[in-house]
Amino acid sequence: HGEMALILRVGAAADGHVALAVHTDDIFDGWESVKKLLRQQEEILPYAGVGCFNDMDMLIVGMYGKGNVAVSGCTDTQYKSHFSMWALFGSPLMMGCDLRSISDEAYKILTNEELIKINQDPACRQLVKLNAWEESNEWNRADDKAVYYRALADGDFAIGLFNLGADKNRLQFFTEELGLPESTGKTLKLTEVWTGEEKVVTNGVYITEIEPYDCKVFRASVIDK
Repeated sequence: HGEMALILRVGAAADGHVALAVHTDDIFDGWESVKKLLRQQEEILPYAGVGCFNDMDMLIVGMYGKGNVAVSGCTDTQYKSHFSMWALFGSPLMMGCDLRSISDEAYKILTNEELIKINQDPACRQLVKLNAWEESNEWNRADDKAVYYRALADGDFAIGLFNLGADKNRLQFFTEELGLPESTGKTLKLTEVWTGEEKVVTNGVYITEIEPYDCKVFRASVIDK
């Protein structure tokens, strides 16, 4: 695969000691474990930030049901979503697979530069969970759907939409939820970090269909309409 050098932040307090915290269960190489840890992390989002990084445990990308945390293993799509979650949440990125026999797809997932930049963003701001716009709208409230955003140091946003279930689903977010109501005359230009696809949000809402266990993660820039 060639040479690669990654410097991954695990957090350091003012006195130089590592400053990360594990508040959730250990991970196992199976999709249900990934989902469980994701939901557990939602309860402690306010405690993440500079000097205190919520450690979601190691990455299981590329393990495929082998190793000391083996259960059912995951598909490459599930590993892609798993890595996207860990990166977006600002968790330390510690690879758990055997790098001597890593698959091409697992290598591609683990070396997504745009997601690593989001993970390593110097502002270290906590994630915000987005809910459906109205209480009666179930799109983003179901157990198999999750939408989050994170404000980045350069004024951009990182936005992740995750379909956690076995069926195709529609997910959405409103720009107003990110502090950009229609009255500001601003909107968002979205760049998807896995495909490079670009899209401008219109009418203050982004709606998309996502395949089972898949995700879309955007770096979003504020632009004039």
